[in-house]
Amino acid sequence: MAEDDEEAHVFVGDEVMLIIEKVCKACLAEQGFSHGKIGQWTATIVENCLKELSALNKPFKYVVTTTLTQKTGASVQTATSQYWDLQNDNYVAYKYENDQMQALTTVFGISI
Repeated sequence: MAEDDEEAHVFVGDEVMLIIEKVCKACLAEQGFSHGKIGQWTATIVENCLKELSALNKPFKYVVTTTLTQKTGASVQTATSQYWDLQNDNYVAYKYENDQMQALTTVFGISI
């Protein structure tokens, strides 16, 4: 397998992190918490992340999740567990927050 082919099958976390950060900031920057907009914001973040990830043209299936919560002083805890190819598959999580809300977006990349 050529070196370029090998690199195409590797999940590059830094590259994916930049995409998540860009999408979250574009969607949530300067927004105050609004319960009525949560569904719209989560859909926008997930859809735009998937759109940007597919533009990478890498042989991966992606799973994108996002959780938005109002900042009330309570904590948010998540956990994940995977059974996959440790050489190629991976995930990254990005936390966006402003003074009124926080969003945790996770992208799983599974090589195909």
